[in-house]
Amino acid sequence: MQGSSIHGGNSVLGSTRMDNSFVVLPRHKPQAQGIPPRPRGASSPQPHDETHSGKAMEESFVVVDKPDSAAASQNTLSPAEVGQNGPLHSNTSGFNATINVLTRAFDIARTQTQVEQQLCLECMRVLSDKLEKEVEDVTRDVEAYEACVQRLEGETRDVLSEADFLREKRKIEEEERKLVAAIEESEKQNAEVNRQLKELESKGNRFNELEDGCRQEFNNFQFQLIAHQEERDAILAKMEVSQAHLELLNKTNVLIDAFPIRYDGDFGTINNFRLGRLPKAPVEWDEINAAWGQACLLLHTMCNCK
Repeated sequence: MQGSSIHGGNSVLGSTRMDNSFVVLPRHKPQAQGIPPRPRGASSPQPHDETHSGKAMEESFVVVDKPDSAAASQNTLSPAEVGQNGPLHSNTSGFNATINVLTRAFDIARTQTQVEQQLCLECMRVLSDKLEKEVEDVTRDVEAYEACVQRLEGETRDVLSEADFLREKRKIEEEERKLVAAIEESEKQNAEVNRQLKELESKGNRFNELEDGCRQEFNNFQFQLIAHQEERDAILAKMEVSQAHLELLNKTNVLIDAFPIRYDGDFGTINNFRLGRLPKAPVEWDEINAAWGQACLLLHTMCNCK
């Protein structure tokens, strides 16, 4: 960033757009002793670049360069030394002129700055465009409001007389009382409906509890029924098996199984014992005696069963 410098009555401008942002005060003494240099708009003729320097003082900041150490040491000399040495007196005058320039610059900055923080030219242009647009919008709104006011003022209005006004007022008050009474009645009905709603909600809660209990009991009974049905099916299966066994037993003759009577060739047998003998087939008398003993036992058993 480059700034513009003021040396007596000559000004040098920078080449960038920010050339109006800062003003650098001279580091050395001014052109004349005891006369503070004017930062802008001096009475003496200025070159063509004077307008840019004036804008810089009006719209920008002020930057002061630090004085050289030699100049600072010279400015602290005693008054006696100043009276004895001519250059020292000129340096003191230059320091006073610099102080005057700073005071004037600060006064200009305080008096001409209308905002809390300074803005550059680009920001000022953007802000100005926005403000102009807002002013145009407000102007259009004002024109629209004025048109509405004129239209309303141009409309014809029926002015009521005092009696008509009182009659309308009484009518409106009567309607208001009716509406207030209707509102109170509606509020009473609303309160009654709310009370009934609460009762119904409490009954509904009790019914829900009873329903839950009935469902629980139904589930328990269902489980018991399933258990009883399974037990019944098991008993029926056992009964079927027992019935089959009973039928088998009814069809079975114990005497036939205990004393089977068959034949073996020419001999009749009971429990495989032959009853008798032949010349061609001699049978032991022990077997014959056992066979007839079995026959007697069969007859005795049959007699006892009947």
